Parts: sequence; C-alpha cells; structure tokens
Amino acid sequence: MSSATFILTFSLPSSDRQKWILDEEAAPIVKRIFQSIIEGKGIQKIADELTAEGILCPAAHWQKINAGMKKPFSDPCKWTPTTVGNIIAKEEYKGWVVLNKTVKETYKSKRKPNAPENMLIFKGVHPQIVDEETWNVVQRLRDTKRKPRRFDGEPNPLTGVLYCAECGHKLYDTGRKKVHNEYVCSSYRHYTRSCTMHYIRTEVIEDLILTAVKRVSRYVRENENVFVERVRESSLLQKEESVKASRRKLNQATRRCDEIGTLVKKLYESYALDKIPEKHFTELLAGYDSEQTKLDSEIAELQTAIDNYNTDSVRADKFIELVKKNTELNVFSATILNEFIEKIIIHEAVKIDGKRTQDVEIFFTFIGKFDAPMLPEELEIAEEPTPKKRRKKRRCEMTAEQIKRERERDHKRYEKKRNARIAAEQVVRDNILQGTAYEEAV
Repeated sequence: MSSATFILTFSLPSSDRQKWILDEEAAPIVKRIFQSIIEGKGIQKIADELTAEGILCPAAHWQKINAGMKKPFSDPCKWTPTTVGNIIAKEEYKGWVVLNKTVKETYKSKRKPNAPENMLIFKGVHPQIVDEETWNVVQRLRDTKRKPRRFDGEPNPLTGVLYCAECGHKLYDTGRKKVHNEYVCSSYRHYTRSCTMHYIRTEVIEDLILTAVKRVSRYVRENENVFVERVRESSLLQKEESVKASRRKLNQATRRCDEIGTLVKKLYESYALDKIPEKHFTELLAGYDSEQTKLDSEIAELQTAIDNYNTDSVRADKFIELVKKNTELNVFSATILNEFIEKIIIHEAVKIDGKRTQDVEIFFTFIGKFDAPMLPEELEIAEEPTPKKRRKKRRCEMTAEQIKRERERDHKRYEKKRNARIAAEQVVRDNILQGTAYEEAV
C-alpha cells in the first residue's frame, strides 16, 4: 500500500505491484471532498461533515481493507483538517505518479525537505479520480485564505478572485455588517494608502458574474462553431504568419544550440591539446554558456506560444463541456464562480454626467476575457426609456404671480405643521396633568 494516497492501492499479484487499482468504496469520498472545496466549503467544515456522517478516516479505512498498521482508534470516524488538506494536495488523484518528492542530504539527516526541482512526474499512469482542471481549481482556491464574515460566520467565495486594476493586489472583504458587505483594494486598506479604494459591493459583483456567465453560456449553446473560431482568433498567435515566423525562429535557435554544442567540444579538444591558452578558453566558454542560456529560454517561449496556438480549440472544447455540464444558472453560487471564473479586474469608479460608473473585466476559465452579446431581457431593459425626474423650479425662474402663490402655499403648509405640533404638545400636557390637582385649573 502506498502511504502517499488514500484511494489507490497496489494490486495483489506480486508480479504486477507497480499497477495501481481504484478503491471503489473510497473514491466517491475523495470526489466529494474536491467538489465541496469548489462549492466554497472550508476544510474544517468538510472534516466536521465527514465525522458527523460516520465515514471512516483514511487510517481506519486502511485497517478495514487490511492495508495499514493495526492500532486502536478512539474514534475511527474522526476527520481532521490536516487529513482533508493532505488529500486535496495529492497529484495521484488526477492519474499522475510523482517520485522524488523529498530528498535527504545525507543518510544521517532526519529531515526530508521537499525537492520540486528533482521530482519525476509520469502522467496518465493509472485511473484518475478527479480531472486535472478540477484539481487545479482546488489548488487555486486553497492558495487564498478566506476569513469568515462577522455577520454569518461564512467565508466570502469572492475573496482571492478580485484584483485591483492599478496595483494588481487582491481586493478584500471588509466583512463588517451585512449592509456593508463590500470589497476594497488591500493596498488602500494598508496604512500607506499606496492605492485608491476601488470600492465595489458584493451583491453588485455577484450580479455581474451571473449575468456574464449567462451571456457566454447562451452564446456557446447557440453558436458553438462561431465560438470556437472567436476563441482561436483571440489567441496570442492568431495569424498563421505569426506561427510561421515563430517556427522559423525556433528552428534557427535549435540549429544554433547544436552548433554551440559542436563548438564547445572542439574548444575542449583545443584546450586539451594546448592549442589555446587557458584565459582564452575561459572567456570563450563563458560566452558560449551565456548564449546557450538565452537560446534555451527563447526556445521555451517560442514552443509555449506555438503550443498555445495549437491548443486553442482544445480550450474552447473544455469550456463548451463546462457549459453543457452546468445548465442551472439562475442563482449565483460558489460553484458557478469557481468553475467559470478565473479572475476579475476591478477599476476605480468615476462619475460621468453625475452617475457613478465602474469598469469590471471578467476573465473566464480556459478562454480568458470574452465579450458575448447581451441577453434579450437585458436589451428590453436597456431600450426602456428612463423616466426623467421633474426638477423643481427655482424662484429666479418664476414670474411674480408664481412666486406669490408659492409663498402663500408655504405659509399654509407652515401653519398646518405648527398647529399639528401645538395640538400634539397639548395632548402630552393633558396626559401628564390627568388625575392631579392641576387638571381642573387648566
């Protein structure tokens, strides 16, 4: 049994111990844990739910299937946040095998620090329990700490998704009261005030997200082929000429790398045969090393750009699958946010013609920023003429007769209010004097 995983176990035949098989009983528990994170639940709440339902913890489950050490448990169904956190961090659940996770400097060393540069990753080795996209979303959510709000004790799912357009820092929920549930820039909240507020209410951004997801989902369902073409056109290398130029540069850089390898070999031979002095050898070798490093970086960038162009249709297909999976988009939820939205850029609000306006850029998962046409119900609301408020005439705009009528109306209104106030005061006075010797005198 591999101690690194909860669900995958080695097969029983000794001749095939490297093949991992799926634990059908425990696999749904792992799927549920990942889905609960996407739904906005914290690891403490997930652990409490699993404990309350009487589900065996991993160690107790290993004992049940005779795959772990036999030791007594005070409560075999007791889950802890550490256990849940370790489960959602395992790459094995997406079908990977990862070796050399830790390293020891010497055999005497007691510590085993992580060694990400020495890890060996083999993808698609065994059946996956969660897909790679779900696993990546969960890791992104786990990177941000979400403090519970004061008025309901629940964390706001928008934390870690909103970013300031000017300084690039995250926006944080003030979380004071339900009536003041808003986000502001973290740089503004800092005592240095290095950025502006970028204030936006939670209910406003939730409505914007839900509307944007509805727009894109409807556009995808009605224009699937056009959607794929638009995603491809919006990529960094959207023209075939750019791709050809990148491939040409890639071939040139690769050939130059091969030439440098040949030159270095000849340089070493010349140095070994004392044909060149050590000083010249050191200078030439340093120059070749520097050029090799630049070429390696350039090759990696060009290859990444070409791969991104070639996988645009794949990214569009993944988003289409996501739209088909989520058919109920009536109410905003953490699931909709975490599955559809990658990040949101909030700009500072400005006043135009006396109205507060604010730009909000929404970036979707897989496809980035995408502008879809408005929904029919939005168009109907936009076409409806907004009623203009009647502005009260100023005295300087009135004639003499109108001013006289206004003054008489004001006098009558004042007398009415004055009489009502005197009558209310008299009622209070009578109630106070009722049943006393002063009542008859009054």
